[in-house]
Amino acid sequence: MRIKPLVAAAAFLIALATVFSSTTRAYTVFGYIWPSGTVPVPYYINPVNMDVPTSAIEPAIREGANAWPLQSGASFAFTFAGYSSQTTNTNDGINLVMFRNAASGSALATTYSWFSGTRIIDADIVFWDGGFQFVTGTTGCSNAFFIEDIATHEFGHALGLGHSTVPTATMYPSISPCSQQSRTLDPDDIAGILSLYPPRTPPVPPTGLRIIK
Repeated sequence: MRIKPLVAAAAFLIALATVFSSTTRAYTVFGYIWPSGTVPVPYYINPVNMDVPTSAIEPAIREGANAWPLQSGASFAFTFAGYSSQTTNTNDGINLVMFRNAASGSALATTYSWFSGTRIIDADIVFWDGGFQFVTGTTGCSNAFFIEDIATHEFGHALGLGHSTVPTATMYPSISPCSQQSRTLDPDDIAGILSLYPPRTPPVPPTGLRIIK
């Protein structure tokens, strides 16, 4: 099958001063999902960065990845598989989260996904560490961005979600410095992820049966 790269459009951008007079719940999807037989999907982290201790990176990234199944009940999950020294985002079958000492305009991070037909086969996330300051946790932020929140947004892209027009949604395309809003899914985010990965329904036991000994 032909394999094409897909870059999540606009990634996650620093918020602009915009006034919204009304909101409409409207998530978008790319049209590509992970096949059900691949769950859970492993990902690796290259924790080398310019801003925080490397030991703080894994918990922050895991919070972002885990937010989707834990908060939505979706039948999909990413699982942390270990560390990597790799610094290149490419279609190699290794789902990688990394930090790059470079800038990409106003993008805080970018998700790169590759697909075959309608199946996602690889996804890499790049934090643009050369353009912005990143922090972890819930305190100590000054004109910086929490990795937990950026990771939650980017894992949404890695799952197949596009941007939302709802300003309170995790998948809204911009965020303000020090915001902790995106680590908590909005109903619009939950509706979007469940449209791609509906919760598994437990089998219903049969009724009206007799046990004959």
